[in-house]
Amino acid sequence: MKHLKIKIEKLELWGDEILKSIELTINRTDTLSIVGPNGSGKTTLLKVLTWEIKGYEGFIENVGNLKLWYLHQVYSDDESKTVRAELADAFTQIRSMELKLKRLEQEMETSTDSAIIESYTSLLEQFNTIWWYEYENKVHWVAQWMWLLELLDKKLSQVSGGQRTKIALAKVLLESPDILFLDEPTNFIDMNSVEWLENYLQNKWHWGYVIVSHDREFLDKTCDKTLEIQPARPATMYHCNYTDYVYEREKVERIRTDDWERQQEYIWKQESLINRFRAGSRAWWAKSREKMIDKMEKLKKPFIPQKPKFFFEYSGESPEKLLSYKEAFIGRDKKSPLFFINEVVLHKAMRVGVVWENWAWKSTFIKTILGQIPLLEWYQSLWKSSDILYYSQMHEELDKTKTVRDNFIKHGINYPDEHLIGLIKHYLFEKEDLDRIVSSLSGGQTSKLLFAILWQKSSNLLILDEPTNHLDYDTRESLEFALKQYQWTILFISHDRYFVNKLATHVWFVHEWELSISYGNYEDYRFKIEHKLDMGIHLFDEEAQLNLVLEDKLWERAFKKLKDKFGKGKKKR
Repeated sequence: MKHLKIKIEKLELWGDEILKSIELTINRTDTLSIVGPNGSGKTTLLKVLTWEIKGYEGFIENVGNLKLWYLHQVYSDDESKTVRAELADAFTQIRSMELKLKRLEQEMETSTDSAIIESYTSLLEQFNTIWWYEYENKVHWVAQWMWLLELLDKKLSQVSGGQRTKIALAKVLLESPDILFLDEPTNFIDMNSVEWLENYLQNKWHWGYVIVSHDREFLDKTCDKTLEIQPARPATMYHCNYTDYVYEREKVERIRTDDWERQQEYIWKQESLINRFRAGSRAWWAKSREKMIDKMEKLKKPFIPQKPKFFFEYSGESPEKLLSYKEAFIGRDKKSPLFFINEVVLHKAMRVGVVWENWAWKSTFIKTILGQIPLLEWYQSLWKSSDILYYSQMHEELDKTKTVRDNFIKHGINYPDEHLIGLIKHYLFEKEDLDRIVSSLSGGQTSKLLFAILWQKSSNLLILDEPTNHLDYDTRESLEFALKQYQWTILFISHDRYFVNKLATHVWFVHEWELSISYGNYEDYRFKIEHKLDMGIHLFDEEAQLNLVLEDKLWERAFKKLKDKFGKGKKKR
């Protein structure tokens, strides 16, 4: 079988070791995800595998001459180029021949040189052999299949990030590679586009692909192998999807740690005995036992990556109802409201995921709840005893020109440095970070700083705007765990379906310009849409047991599929 055989002993860039101890085989039909903390070298590895980065110690052997393609977002040097021209660039050889033929035709108009005529005749024969006349038809067919026809004559500067992802993928289809390498393909596209891409990879793409993505739901549904890379240990292959990898990794780490601790305890006991009997009549025994310990193969202490710990302080009491709307219009302009709310109530202990597609509406909705934008008309009630903590996607609560310490002071948190150091260490900061300017922090560090500040305030209502942005896998898992321990109410906006599935008890979405409610998480919501079920039905209870009332509403086969597909997954999560 065609495959890539890979052995990367070490790769250094600018004096820093980026990759080490990576050895694996990627077959033509493998569906593989690469996971690891931010900065572990995931994107670098993709570029090494596609020969964009060289200079590493080791080798990559392409057995069978596989054709590889690295999917970039379309950011052309020439933004005035049309989508049609960008797709046609997939036929590099044909277009090069086409340009050369035109140049020879121009030369023949002013010259009778037989060599020019012979060159033209030979090139034209090659041109016809590779079906030049079909490449424009192929561009049209792929554009039609991927709903890009209306964009063909638009300039690249006129299309959105999500549309550019589809254009890049359409170009890949025209190239027809054996293995596709995708780096964060779900960035900048909405949920519908992500689900379209999932379906395409699962059902239409017939060869292999390697994906780097922070979208864990996307990885679960598209990849059946997971390669973990960590800065301080060799890469490890897990033959399962992301969710199973998390459980398998924890199990492996627990076994490695237990084995190392048992060996350390055994060595300590033996050394105690050796020291006790080193002198006297049993010295010979102590010496032989010492030799045995020296020859023993010592286990290395397992590297277990640190995970941040999140905390949320909740108020001692909460009203039964925190927020309600009745016959209300949401928007910034009375002449063009964004959507209508007939009646909705946010009750105590609900965890509501807001998942609608038009992201321009979400900030308006949040600012209306917070009282920063007035309701266009009719009724909104925010109970006076609602104690709100707000996490903003853009971290507006932070002054990025000031230090970490100054931002705590800005929020009225005047702890001694020793107390602050202990606090921020939960979020993987060091004491030196107290004097760092916030603008010098990474996106993930900035997010964790804001969560550290919010920890010092109590609440009975958390409003979170895209809380998982900038966070790596382990940090997201830690945040999810902490939020599930929070006793009161959470309203959050997120396009991270894995996060919504883990956390939400309800989903709010806009359908036909009206806010609607689905009971359950995102999987429940999507399943009800696909099967035209009532949004008020609970597919599962709190123990992840399937709602047997559905058996009367679905065919037996559909019911079994639902149980097999979602029941175990929800229970595991």
